Amino acid sequence: MTATLDPVRPAHGGPAPRWSPRRLGHHRYLWWAGALLLAGVAAAIAVALDPSPEPGIADDGAVNVLTAVIVLVPILVWGLVHQLVSAIRRRVRDDVRTYGTGQPVRVRRPGPQDAGRPGDTVRYVVDVDHVPGAVTVNDRQDRGGPSVFLDDGARRLRLRARAGRMTASGADGPVFVARRSGPAGRRRWEIAVEGRRLDLEVRGTHPVPRRTLVDDEGEAWLVRLGPCRRGRVHPQARVPERLSPAAAAFVVWVCAELDAKVRAARDATLTRGSGDDGGDSTWWDTGSSGDSSGPDDSGGSSSSSD
Repeated sequence: MTATLDPVRPAHGGPAPRWSPRRLGHHRYLWWAGALLLAGVAAAIAVALDPSPEPGIADDGAVNVLTAVIVLVPILVWGLVHQLVSAIRRRVRDDVRTYGTGQPVRVRRPGPQDAGRPGDTVRYVVDVDHVPGAVTVNDRQDRGGPSVFLDDGARRLRLRARAGRMTASGADGPVFVARRSGPAGRRRWEIAVEGRRLDLEVRGTHPVPRRTLVDDEGEAWLVRLGPCRRGRVHPQARVPERLSPAAAAFVVWVCAELDAKVRAARDATLTRGSGDDGGDSTWWDTGSSGDSSGPDDSGGSSSSSD
């Protein structure tokens, strides 16, 4: 977390500079760099241990090691460059240096102690302001098909993710709403929760390590999406203190939905080709071009500029 407590004493090391490694999409390139370094060390040891005083290398073991290194080096260099370019392309592009501290929100996988209502399958457990399990996101198979619900113990809201709108609805209609606007390739999402507005900007077709929310008072809030495991991210965020646990959970659910849709659309483009979406970003940044009110196998969080 790079939230800043005050201008003099930043929390957890302070905000990351624009080109800090903390803004990169991932750090898998370090594994390739380490493997390349080990290959160089192995080659140096093999040459140093050669007992022959004559020019060249006479030891069969050293020759075998050098041959293996020569074969592997092009592969390792290619992997290093590929992963480094991928990390840079998924880099967070905003230059926000100071974030609000607000209240912490953490999305995690359910444990044995996290049980929903009868018939529910708990997808996420959301800890809000250090209260474990304050909110759960549950899957349920209803007569009309699969549904997703947000449950804070006091109320149960149905979650829907459509092409340009995400909602959490009660018996009287939508309670929390996220709406999409803006041109293709640079979408904006406005999340309206309990009288507050949080804006989020989505650019490009690559998942990003974090997003920035900007509220209607101009203050920035950080959402860290974390690594994707089993097709889902489990974000950690800071949101305004005025938000209820249900509203805070909805905010991070929106972000996780966006991340899952970006990943799904990108994977589909890789497997089917790029001709299906006609060059428009309506597919990848919302989840589908139609009305998908059922539960996607995605998890959520929300943000503003990446």
